[in-house]
Parts: sequence; structure tokens; C-alpha cells
Amino acid sequence: MSFLFKYNEKLKFDTGNENYYELIKDGVLHFPKVITFLAAPLLKIILMLNSVRYGKNVTVYGCPRIENKGQMVLGSNIRLISAKCGYNSGNLAGGVFLRTGTSGKISIGDEVYLNGTSIISELEINLGNRIMIGANTVIMDTNTHNVFYKDRLRRWDKIVRQPVKIEDDVWIGANCFILKGVTVGKGSVIGAGSVVNKNVEPFSIYAGNPAVFVKKIETE
Repeated sequence: MSFLFKYNEKLKFDTGNENYYELIKDGVLHFPKVITFLAAPLLKIILMLNSVRYGKNVTVYGCPRIENKGQMVLGSNIRLISAKCGYNSGNLAGGVFLRTGTSGKISIGDEVYLNGTSIISELEINLGNRIMIGANTVIMDTNTHNVFYKDRLRRWDKIVRQPVKIEDDVWIGANCFILKGVTVGKGSVIGAGSVVNKNVEPFSIYAGNPAVFVKKIETE
């Protein structure tokens, strides 16, 4: 029985529990987590019905909202976390929301974790590999409306759109906004509650509204 109490790093990463004893206790005390876990394979049908191309080991916790009129490609080992009660983490308010317009494209690499994240594309949004995004962050490549007051409720053809790129190994905190035309450099960290409207240098920490440079991150 000693294996029940042995530390398991993969189990800790997947469920937040350090051993199988803690996992069993967690399931008994918080049974909705078990339901969320068991339903995950079935909820991938939402991706299929919306013509989303995806790789291996894509996990769907809770019901995401998918509106795909353009192109949407997800890599392997991705988690879409829309459930408020799930293993290891749960979103704070809404579920995952992915939307592409007819000219939009969302491309997401491998080992990316979306936790109640909204991604809205009218042009192109590209996420690399090994990216973590905190709860309720919004990424957009469009203004959604015109700035000129007479055109705000019309002239959709004049709305400014610019591609967004988030490079490998980025960590974005909760409640952030990543705006059009931004590149978030490799290995960087965006502090919770930040509004990113300019490029972020690789291996750097940015925070604030608007987000500004805080310090470099050691690479060794």
C-alpha cells in the first residue's frame, strides 16, 4: 500500500495531488472534479463539430465556446479548461472562447494550457509551444470597432486588424489583454492584469496597464 503515498510528479502536474491517496481523497470530497474528468473525452466532439483540427492528447475540461468561420488548428497535449471545478486549476469566471471570422486563423502549438481564455481572430493569431495562460485572459488581433465615431457601428471593412504572435515558453497571468499587432517574445512572463499593446522582449517580465518592462529573466 506504500505506493498510495509515494510522491508522483506527473500526478502532481496533472491533478494537483502529490500521491494517489490524496487523489482518492480529493475525488471523494470534490466529486464534480471526477465528473469533469470523465466527461473530457466526450467534449472533444465540440471541436469536431466546429471543424477544428487538433493533434493528440487534447483535453477538454468543461464546455468551451467555439465559433470557427475561418481556420483553427490545435497541436498536441493541449488543455482547454472551461470548468470551474477541475483538477489542478479551474477558471475564475467564463470558459474557453475561441472565435475566428471568415478571414481569421488561430494556430496553437503543443503543450499549451488555456484556462478560461478568449482568443478572437479576424486575421491571424499564432501561439507557439509550451505556453501557459492564466484565467480569463483575452487575445485579439482586431479593434472590433472603428475609432472614428461615425464608423463605430458600421464600415466593418475599415476596422484595423494586425496579427498576434506569442512565442514558445511564455507564461501569461490571469486577466490580461493581448492586443492586435503584438509579439510576445520567447520565454517571457506577463504579469496578471496586464494590458499588452506593444511587443514584449524575449526572456523578460512585463506588467501593468499598459504593460512595461520589469526585468530580464535568467536563461541559465
